[in-house]
Amino acid sequence: MRRVTRTVRPITRLALPFLVLALVSCAGPGSTPPTPAEPSAPAGQDEPRPTIVVTYSVLGRLVADLVGGDAEVLVIIPDGSDPHDYQPSARDMEAMTGADLLVVNGLGFEAHLDDAINAAADAGTPVFAVSEHVTVRDAVGAHDEGHDDDSGHGDDAGDPHLWLSPATMLEALPALADAVAAAIGTGIDPSELGAQLDALDADIARKFAALDRCELVTGHDELGYFADRYGCEVIGAVIPSMSTSADASAKQLAELKAVIAEHGATTVFTSLGTPQEVAAQIARETGADVVELGTHVLGGSGTYAAFIRSIADDILDALR
Repeated sequence: MRRVTRTVRPITRLALPFLVLALVSCAGPGSTPPTPAEPSAPAGQDEPRPTIVVTYSVLGRLVADLVGGDAEVLVIIPDGSDPHDYQPSARDMEAMTGADLLVVNGLGFEAHLDDAINAAADAGTPVFAVSEHVTVRDAVGAHDEGHDDDSGHGDDAGDPHLWLSPATMLEALPALADAVAAAIGTGIDPSELGAQLDALDADIARKFAALDRCELVTGHDELGYFADRYGCEVIGAVIPSMSTSADASAKQLAELKAVIAEHGATTVFTSLGTPQEVAAQIARETGADVVELGTHVLGGSGTYAAFIRSIADDILDALR
């Protein structure tokens, strides 16, 4: 599979007026408010803290790990919701516009939030796109041909699954710390979190180096950064696309079963958005096991490092 790295262009502003966005995407009275990300404010702190709004739960956890109690971190897309499909509410848009800093993934990952992100930027909210501060994998690959994908992940965008490599997050950390410090007016030292991510990366690399081989069949084409970093190869996907919004044809599923048989793959790693019935059928017909990975769900992970370690351990346990 061809893998190319490049630096991606900044997010392009969309032209829809904010008024139209509000009319189209406002949720009703039952809409879910942005979710706080721990840690909470230190005991006895009376002054209101600056607010950092983050689009996605895993990035929100990383930002919370970085800032500690120096800012309140709110997450727009509820943990466990498919970010490829999430539509912002009026409350979400208000939170983004009123934030001291808005942190986004970029690369079309939050496709339905693009108008709200641009509206917040137009209103003067500083926006930090992680994708503009890392080496981005090319989205064009063996699993991206001939699929039905209306997610907004174009071939020119690049692979949006940045958070699945601690080395990639480590690459963005200095710039993120600078952006946070500028927004909240407090110096942020990323060295402690950086050391944790560096140690985590080295430990995972050591464990994967002990495998005879690491070939992955995934729910969709999401583990590219992880695979590239730790010597693995993604040989196929249930949804052969960067997005869960795409569909697989009967021909593509037949090709996937043939690949599993050819490589002797023993596991299909599913995740949020994987059609479970399809994955189960593939497993029955190939004799493979199905193992669900929390690649898009923070769950009970206390830190970003714990989130990544859980994914790595689940893959290792299945492949050993």
